[in-house]
Amino acid sequence: MATKADNIALFSFSTPQMRAFHLTWMAFFVCFFAWFACAPLMPIIKGEFGLTLAQVANINIAAVAITILIRLIVGPMCDRFGPRKTYTGLLLLGAIPVLGVAASAPPTPLLPAGAMPAAARPRP
Repeated sequence: MATKADNIALFSFSTPQMRAFHLTWMAFFVCFFAWFACAPLMPIIKGEFGLTLAQVANINIAAVAITILIRLIVGPMCDRFGPRKTYTGLLLLGAIPVLGVAASAPPTPLLPAGAMPAAARPRP
């Protein structure tokens, strides 16, 4: 069995390299689809929850702040555990707050639930 890809069969899942390629871009797409859902829906979320502009701003600030902190943690985790295991862990942990955004009713749980998907967002 070859350890390197010697040709690119783009529509094939037969080699480990192409399976990894396709599973990676699909996971990346699902992450962005789920974790960026709050931004375009913010006017609707704001109206449904009766959020003030200050609360919307706090949710956005929390998302940026948690991203900065998590980047400092994820770097050493990639060095220690490898990018594959770290990314898998981020996907699993990131699913929890995405569900939290969908299930939150009052605005208070929306703040942490809206910030945490930013922490698990994949980095290019």
